[in-house]
Amino acid sequence: RRTSETVTVADVPTGTGGSQLETGKADRRYWGSVYVTLAHDGKLVVANALPENKLLEGLVPSEIFPESPDAALEAQAIAARTELLQKIGRRNLTDPFLLCSTQQCQVYAGAGQEHPRTSRAVAATRGLVLLRDGGGLVDVRYSASCGGHSEHNEHVWGGEPDPSLRGHADAPKARQSRMDEAAVADFLQHPPEDAWCARAKGGASRFRWTQTVSAEELTRRVAAAHPQVGRVLALTPSDRGASGRARQLTIRGDRGSAEVTGELVIRRLLGGLKSSLFTVEVQGPRKAPAAFVFHGGGFGHGVGMCQMGAIGMAEAGKHRGQILSHYFLGTKVHKLY
Repeated sequence: RRTSETVTVADVPTGTGGSQLETGKADRRYWGSVYVTLAHDGKLVVANALPENKLLEGLVPSEIFPESPDAALEAQAIAARTELLQKIGRRNLTDPFLLCSTQQCQVYAGAGQEHPRTSRAVAATRGLVLLRDGGGLVDVRYSASCGGHSEHNEHVWGGEPDPSLRGHADAPKARQSRMDEAAVADFLQHPPEDAWCARAKGGASRFRWTQTVSAEELTRRVAAAHPQVGRVLALTPSDRGASGRARQLTIRGDRGSAEVTGELVIRRLLGGLKSSLFTVEVQGPRKAPAAFVFHGGGFGHGVGMCQMGAIGMAEAGKHRGQILSHYFLGTKVHKLY
C-alpha cells in the first residue's frame, strides 16, 4: 500500500486506557498496513504497521499545542521519539506488536490527527533522540505544567532515583531544592515570576489554580475507598516531594482517619485536581465544614519536561537542545539515524 493511502478499521474503542470502562467506538483510518492476528490470550487483535515518522506525526499534535513555537515543537518531537524507542523491547513482550496505542504506551488515534506544524517538527528532528551523558536512551517523561518546580521521579512512581529526572526550579538559573511544608504556601501565593511555565503565553490557568469541593462531595468520594472515615473534617498533606507535591495525605473524619499514598491517587480522590501541589483551606465550622478549597500549582505529575515551560523557553529564544537539557539533566541530543 502506498504511504498516501489509509485503511479504515471499524468500531475501534475510543477510550485511552484499554479498560472495560471504555464504551465509545468509532471508525478510524490508519496509515501503513493493518494485520489481524492472535494475542497471547488467544483473542483476536488488530495491529497497525506504519513508519516511525507517520506514528510521530499523529502523536505529537496530541501532546503539545501545534501553535507553539518551533523550538518547543521540536523538543516535544525529540522527546516523543525517544519515548517511543525507549519502550520498544520493554513493553508488550508477549504481544504480537511492539507497542500499544493507549496511555500505557503512547496514545495514537490513527490518521487524520496530524498538523502541518508538528509534522514539520517531526521531519526537522528526524533521527534525533535524547541520550544520557553515559549512554542509553533517557526515560522521557513530561506533563503540561510543573507549576514552577519539577518533581523527582521516585516521588511520583517509586523505584530508583533517575539522575535525568531530578526536580528543580523551572527558572533560568534552576536550583535543585526541596519544598518543605512551610515553603509550599508561600510558593503558591507568591509564585516565581521568572519560571518558564509562568512566562509562557496561555499558561496562567495551569500555572496557578483554585478548585472548591463541597464537604458532601468529598465525603462521598472518600467513603468509596475509606468508609471508616465518615464525614471528612480535615485534610493534611503528611509527606511532600521535591516540588511540594503531596505524596501522602491524612484524611480525618468524624468516625476515623485514613492515609492515602500516591500523587495520582490523591488528586483523583479529591475530585480530579490538576496536580497534588496544593494547600487546603476549610470553609465553614471546623466540626462541620461546608467545603474544601484547594489552592494549587501545575498540571500533571511534574516529572521531566514541563510543556508550558518548554513553550516559555522557546518564546524567549531558547533552542530545542537548551530546552531538553534544562528539563532532563545530564543529557544530550544525539542523531541516531
